[in-house]
Amino acid sequence: MALLNDQFEFTRPQALTLTAGLLQLAFGWFDVFGLDPNYHVVQIGVGALGVAMAWRHDLARMYGILLLLSFGMLAFSLNDLTTESFLEVRTALIGLVITLARPAKRAQN
Repeated sequence: MALLNDQFEFTRPQALTLTAGLLQLAFGWFDVFGLDPNYHVVQIGVGALGVAMAWRHDLARMYGILLLLSFGMLAFSLNDLTTESFLEVRTALIGLVITLARPAKRAQN
């Protein structure tokens, strides 16, 4: 666990959630893939939610489950192969990694 001070511990799921949230914000803000402008709004919203939910372990896990369920169902409901569908599968896999990531064991001093 990354200790920021004696009272605050940051677990792996929290770090993954914060990283995923910041990357979603960056991809939403900058037009990296040439996506539909409405999809940028979704990415910014998902990124802001990730940054906000990264500060508690249980909320970080919930964020992973939300990503997995919402973007997984959205990816399976589409019939065509587009850049948006690729990004939806990627986001669902990120949610799976966040959900299954184990918190680090406490370091022995």
